[in-house]
Amino acid sequence: MRVTNHMLSAKVLQNLTKSLQEFQRINNQMSSGNAVSKPSDDPVATGRILSLKSSLTAQERYYGNMNDAESFLTTTDDALDNFSESLLRVRTLMLEGGSGSVSSSDRKAIASEIDQVIDQMVEIGNSMCGSQYIFGGHSTLDKPFTRQGDEITYKGDSGEISYEIGRGVLLAVNIDGSQLCQEIVPDAEQGNTELFNTLIEIKNSLENNTNIEDLTGEKLSQLDELSDNVLSLRAVVGAKENRIEMSKARNEGDRLEITKVLSHMEDIDIAQAAMEYSEKAYVYQAALATASQMLTISLVDYIAR
Repeated sequence: MRVTNHMLSAKVLQNLTKSLQEFQRINNQMSSGNAVSKPSDDPVATGRILSLKSSLTAQERYYGNMNDAESFLTTTDDALDNFSESLLRVRTLMLEGGSGSVSSSDRKAIASEIDQVIDQMVEIGNSMCGSQYIFGGHSTLDKPFTRQGDEITYKGDSGEISYEIGRGVLLAVNIDGSQLCQEIVPDAEQGNTELFNTLIEIKNSLENNTNIEDLTGEKLSQLDELSDNVLSLRAVVGAKENRIEMSKARNEGDRLEITKVLSHMEDIDIAQAAMEYSEKAYVYQAALATASQMLTISLVDYIAR
């Protein structure tokens, strides 16, 4: 096979280009700190890196959701605690008013204080977390409880507010008003929830000095049942807070592990890259020197002799 100067020059330039490309690759890695700058560098590693980044983004989103859910649950727990304290105050006042030694005027004063406690409980029922009413179900933009005289109306629904705290894992974080105050009493004169209906009846008994014996009997039992319901709801909220705390710890561990794997795949080994850089630079410089000598040789040089 006849080898011409053109063929020789083309082969030399091809090898120089290949050597330069390798030198440029390691130079890019050194300057960027990344082992893979573009998919063609390592298609398999690129696919794995993209998958890991997607997983990391999802874990960060779940963590943010858990923070939001935790805030919602904390606000709910505080509201339930205030609700329990209010019911305990009503119980104390009711027992005081049910005593046979209390006058009718004193009972009216006690009824007036219970009326203020009811107002306070309506306000607690309208507690907010950020811009959301926490006891309104899906109706988070409007006050769930309103009061006009002795009529206290729940305007929310029984919808669940859920947060995705893991892949395909939804956690409902809200307590709706019907759970908090028990179901709507269908035959109640005021159309109140069972809890508020009971409180209004207690207030009216003291105010009108009627059915006083019920205050230490039937009404007391009803109030205790309603208080137990609020305590049960607090237990549910507490269990969910614990679940979120454990899920956050697991999420942090997962994110740390993914970050480690990503760093191992993405980041270059500085010491190894520096050695490879020196090697590629030497090879390229040697190739340039060799090429400069070969490309200047031609048949004319020998004819001239």
